[in-house]
Amino acid sequence: MATEMDVLSAINQLGFEGLGNLFYGTWKGYAVTLRKISAKTFYLDVAVRMEKVPAGLRRALARGIKEKGVRLGGIELINKKRVVFSVSFKGSDQALPRLQERLDAAAAALRENGISPADTCAISGAARPDSLCLVNVNGALCYQPVCAAAVREQGTQVRAKAEENEVNGSYAMGVLGAALGMLVGLIPNLLTIIYAEMISAWLFALVPICAMFGYKLFKGKMSRGSIVIVIVMSLLGVVLIPYLELVIFLVKDSGFTLGQAFEIAWLYMTQPEFLREISGDLLQLLLFMGLGILVAWRFMSNQTNGSAMQNSEAQLASLRPNPAYQENDAYRQV
Repeated sequence: MATEMDVLSAINQLGFEGLGNLFYGTWKGYAVTLRKISAKTFYLDVAVRMEKVPAGLRRALARGIKEKGVRLGGIELINKKRVVFSVSFKGSDQALPRLQERLDAAAAALRENGISPADTCAISGAARPDSLCLVNVNGALCYQPVCAAAVREQGTQVRAKAEENEVNGSYAMGVLGAALGMLVGLIPNLLTIIYAEMISAWLFALVPICAMFGYKLFKGKMSRGSIVIVIVMSLLGVVLIPYLELVIFLVKDSGFTLGQAFEIAWLYMTQPEFLREISGDLLQLLLFMGLGILVAWRFMSNQTNGSAMQNSEAQLASLRPNPAYQENDAYRQV
């Protein structure tokens, strides 16, 4: 019976290096990332390059893997730079042979469908990338072919941008930007609550995300304090939702002008009786905003200068020579 330690040992035996819950290396010419989801479940992220995703590719890959008699989880993502499978190890699986079998099946199915290993830089798009490293592609850190010069240049830019923000960033302007971003994020929530009569934690996640975008756009200082400001601003949005609902009702159904509606709504909202009446709704909105903040937490925490620097350092630390580039050069010298 394969245990979590057996799976991690198998990954290590196959030459993959680790960084937290990520394991990266190469297999059959493909740059591969194994992203740990739970004790014995991983995403198998394969670096590819496609000008256009062929129609029916998902079904063709699934069929090719099934024909090999391999139990490989569903295909989670296909785009021009990544194909992601899910891999789970059951109780009866022997970790090392099963992992090899699944890696082989994924690589073979990709090749059979004309999907070759990535052969351009994930950062610059240049041909013949000489290195491999972890790169943020479509919001996920994955192992990709790169040009080492492009990685180092990107690292220099990240450091320069973080240092400039530390010196010139403004909390005051950031608060203004976060407030405006929060208002933008409230719009789809208000429309959904008023017209669809439903609340979505996913839509509520837009509020802190938009607030963070606004904070950055207005050159707020990207310290850990930026996350606190964004969260506080998002929670203030909970109070604004019933206020803006009332404004919309007064304009739409009662014929008041927008200015009158804002004034009357404010008078209503400041009445203790009204606040007691909507306290249950406010608690529900507060709960959903909290869930929205949790959904958006990873995005927000990756926006600070410290996170940007850590990600850049991790990227540089994972930089390795690209075996495919070296093999091609050796072939040309013969």
